[in-house]
This record gives sequence, C-alpha cells and structure tokens, in this order.
Amino acid sequence: MIEHLDYISRLRQEMKVLPGEAAHLDMLPMRKTSSEALKTAANYRLSAVLVLIHAIHGEPHIILTQRNQYDGKHSGQISFPGGKIEPNDPDTHFTALRETEEEIGINSDAVEVIGQLTQVYIPVSNFLIHPYIGFAPDQINPTPDPREVSKIIHCSTSALLAETNRIETKIKLDNGMILKNVPAFNFEGHIVWGATAIILNEVKQLITRIV
Repeated sequence: MIEHLDYISRLRQEMKVLPGEAAHLDMLPMRKTSSEALKTAANYRLSAVLVLIHAIHGEPHIILTQRNQYDGKHSGQISFPGGKIEPNDPDTHFTALRETEEEIGINSDAVEVIGQLTQVYIPVSNFLIHPYIGFAPDQINPTPDPREVSKIIHCSTSALLAETNRIETKIKLDNGMILKNVPAFNFEGHIVWGATAIILNEVKQLITRIV
C-alpha cells in the first residue's frame, strides 16, 4: 500500500535504471523513437509534465487531466499536468511543479519529486517532454483550472497494470484524419494515447517491478 514509505523507496530505487525507450516502443507504432527523431528535429521546444502519485483509500493513483477543447493539436486529449518551459523557469523540474499548481491547484510544497523519466519528443507539436514522477504524501484535493482543464481523472495503478485496459483503437484527429490500430489505455471509457500513453507505459513497467 502506498501508505508504506517502502513503496516510494522501491520506486525511487527502480528509477535508477529506467525502462527507457524500450518501454515507449509498445505505444509508439510506425514512429521513430525520440532519440532518433531528435537527430533531425530543429528548434524544438522544451516542456515538462508531472506523473503525480497519491493515495485513495490506501491504493496508489495517478492524476490525469482532460484538456479543454481549443484550436490546437492536443485539444480535448487526456494528459498529465504540465506545459512548456517559461523564460523565468530555471529548469524543467520547476516547470512540471509550476504547471501542476496552475492546472490542478497542487502546491509544489505538497509534492515530493521522486525522479525523472525518459524524455519523449512529439513531432506534431515539436515539443520535447521532460516527465517527472512525484508523490503527494498527504491527502490532496486537486481542483481543475477551468481555463485549461475540463476534468481530473484518478487512475489507479491496478487499472494501469491490468492488461485488459491496454487496447488498440481508432483515433479521429481534428483535421478529419483517422488513425487505425493505435495503442492506447482505456480507463473506464477515458482513452489515453500518444505521448501520455508512452509515458504511462514506462511508469507501468517501473511499477510492475515493485508489486
């Protein structure tokens, strides 16, 4: 159970040797790995997200957010709290915590950052994501910023580990294009794909080692 500090201690230990891009490949069909894509990427922008773990009735849960509808490439998608690095941000670690506070109201003082996951490059928006895992040891009450977040989703780690929630599906893009056989996670009807699914799959492999 997450109340035992041993859970977080073991997760931190496992993060010393990350699954890396091998964990990405399962959710990365017909696409180059980030390290390969970056060899030819130009003027990419930095961003950061936080995979925030907290307890609900003693079970570890991960916070996901559903973006508002807007005129952009990631409208309405399910993601982690996060965003682009701002000029005054000293580093992406700070960005992940700042964006988490702005989007779901969780102060950085309430989060213990456990470590950094493998970077993920998104060609469609030319962002290089720096994902971090954080732990909220005390009870938290995330509140969505209505300007950016339409919904907060609490995904249990048992749901993440359940193989029945790993699916392949069709995704309709804003331009009308339909992607077929897209690897994704289905959490009670919430379809998680793309960069968020890639990051989650690395988290999944880490948690598999400690349960």
